Amino acid sequence: MKHLNVSTKQMNKFAGKWVVIDPVKDKIIAVGETLKEIGPMVTHKADHLKPVGKIPYSFLVPRKDEGPFIL
Repeated sequence: MKHLNVSTKQMNKFAGKWVVIDPVKDKIIAVGETLKEIGPMVTHKADHLKPVGKIPYSFLVPRKDEGPFIL
């Protein structure tokens, strides 16, 4: 996993990789090859819930030849 501070407008640079997005800053804060690799950045204990919309989330950036992923 690599920590970053990059605008989500540059997401195409990370095609085929998992990214962690900070919704407050609208920035990519980490990138990794697998979801397991970035998992610690997007998971937390239930007793430490932040307000909805403030929790970093993960996203698999599709390659040019792939469509968007819907989970």
